[in-house]
Amino acid sequence: MPKVYIGFGGNLGNPLGCFAQGLEWLQGAGRVTGCSGIYRTAPQGGPSQPDYLNAVLCLDTLWDWQRLLGQMQAAEAACGRERGERFGPRTLDLDILLWGEERIDEPQLQVPHPRLAQRRFVLEPLAEIDPQLTIPGVGHIQGLLAAVANQPVTRLMNWTCGGSIR
Repeated sequence: MPKVYIGFGGNLGNPLGCFAQGLEWLQGAGRVTGCSGIYRTAPQGGPSQPDYLNAVLCLDTLWDWQRLLGQMQAAEAACGRERGERFGPRTLDLDILLWGEERIDEPQLQVPHPRLAQRRFVLEPLAEIDPQLTIPGVGHIQGLLAAVANQPVTRLMNWTCGGSIR
């Protein structure tokens, strides 16, 4: 059963509520085995917009990536996500970051996530869950974090895998 790492992000409406809702949608996909805290980050690219909240969870799943991706997109839509401008604001953004040791290169999914190594707001919560993680074809999480240490990221609070936010 692969360890699947999923990134959560949002900066419109109630991102914390959408994180909890997204987690509920993923409950049937497998067992959540790790959950980072909630981080605040400035938007990278796109139009002027509010800061983002970000987190990562680890999921053991028997589903294939197509089924999981479909469930994630349904969760985004249920939270009011409208797909518009690239890197634009959103209520909920769910990304498959890693799928075990696999590399996936399909039109609808690239894993490892193509911009993962350049984004501290993804690497920091990943390292919180697994500080010894090696990203296939990219490198060890600690080395990648050192390369983006100048990017501002603020850890705001804990997020328990049970869906509550404290």
